[in-house]
Amino acid sequence: MKRYINIYIVFLFACFMSTRCLAQDIVWLEGCVYEDSNQNGIQDKGEKGIPEIPISNGDTVLLADKRGHFRIKLSKGNSIFPILPNNWTLLSNQIVNSGFYYWNNQGDAGAQQVNFGLNKKKVNKHFSMNAIGDVQVGNSQELDYVSRSLWPELLQADSSSFNLFLGDLVNNKLNLFPVVKQMMELLPVQSWTVIGNHDRDADSIRINQTFSYNTAFGSDTYAFNEGNVHFIVLNNVYGKGARSYVGKISDSQLRFVSNDLRLVPKSTQIVLCMHIPLAHTTNSPALIELLEGRGNVLALTGHMHQVERNFLYGQDVYVHELVTGASCGFWWVGEKNWEGIPSALMQCGTPRNYFVFDFTEKGYSFRYKGIGMDASRQMNIWIAGIDSTDVYIDELRNKPQGEILVTVYGASDSTVVRCRLDNGEWLLCEKKQEELDVNVARVRNWNLLKIFPTRFNRRNPFRKQSSPQIWGLQLPKEYCEGVHLITVEASDRWGFKASGERSYYYQR
Repeated sequence: MKRYINIYIVFLFACFMSTRCLAQDIVWLEGCVYEDSNQNGIQDKGEKGIPEIPISNGDTVLLADKRGHFRIKLSKGNSIFPILPNNWTLLSNQIVNSGFYYWNNQGDAGAQQVNFGLNKKKVNKHFSMNAIGDVQVGNSQELDYVSRSLWPELLQADSSSFNLFLGDLVNNKLNLFPVVKQMMELLPVQSWTVIGNHDRDADSIRINQTFSYNTAFGSDTYAFNEGNVHFIVLNNVYGKGARSYVGKISDSQLRFVSNDLRLVPKSTQIVLCMHIPLAHTTNSPALIELLEGRGNVLALTGHMHQVERNFLYGQDVYVHELVTGASCGFWWVGEKNWEGIPSALMQCGTPRNYFVFDFTEKGYSFRYKGIGMDASRQMNIWIAGIDSTDVYIDELRNKPQGEILVTVYGASDSTVVRCRLDNGEWLLCEKKQEELDVNVARVRNWNLLKIFPTRFNRRNPFRKQSSPQIWGLQLPKEYCEGVHLITVEASDRWGFKASGERSYYYQR
């Protein structure tokens, strides 16, 4: 009998300690959303609260009262954030989501009160955005590559309204987060960030770490508004042990999306932002179900280190997903250019890049931007029988003279590609299903011949994998001699447009 009493006492003690630990990991926080007129981050006398701003903990969504006050529950390892309307922002934070409150996992007791000082901004009915995939720096050398290639473009004063970094800011080197953050804070427009699988802590994104994504960049789940567009940012990197992960959206995030969308008018354009493509996310149907009736939904993702377009459908909703490629390309490898920066050409044949989106009240369009390339370089046009080195490349040596292969950066199966010769009639190009990109084929063969990599360079490990972005056309015989001009145009119903030109000469 005594033995059973002792077991019962141990059981009660365990329940008590479990409840106590649970209580220590959950707090109720009060706060105020106010207009920070002098931008000092403190609610000074006379700075009034802003009513009915949505507040969330990544699960629940509630509205601040008429004085801007709110009270919400928060669990350790999560964040509280305002869902910014299109006429308010956090001017004090150049990386906006870093201004959200994150309760870390390092034993602190958490804040007693959390306030958000907002600033009025002009409503941009038409605006542009840079969608930037996988910077993925792993050391100071790669930070230098970024600072001398991507950053000069983003530093231009006439750049887009804001930047969206789509995850894998670092390559498992979490101590680089403060440096990457400081570099982002130099940019002339505000930025938003997404967490990637190489941004997570060794075991979980919630364990104790001196450096972590959340400590540097605040929340990894949030939403905001710009113009007539509602952006939803999700962390779909679902950790499974020290290194393993799977693409998945947590139950709490699904509840967040459901609660958030109740406050979003049906006429508002929805843009989903995450790292792993929805096409590779195990429970993407559960998310698409929440979007029923929303029409054309855009999804922006990274992760794949190549450009892809995917299409997912639900009840009265179709999700157009752009996998944006990587600004680091194929992980900073390949032969260096004259500035000492690796070419890092991607497997699909796309050079290192990002995409520029232009939003209006009714929709959007988008275009490819090659890093270090003129904005007009949106495709590669190759013509058989001109380059003398093609005879040494397995995939090219037997192509008939006058065959054209066009790699259109960002195109999909629904893209229409056409070309014309010497300003003549437009000719429809044929989609190629089993074609290796010309430049990929060239580098791959130079690898096999031990020409690449040259000294001080790293091998670009291309596989014999076809590209989804290639169209072809056979030149009429009369255009296989002399000097001519090829003009190519590509477009589709999803807002994609690209164009290119090339002159060529066939020796008689």
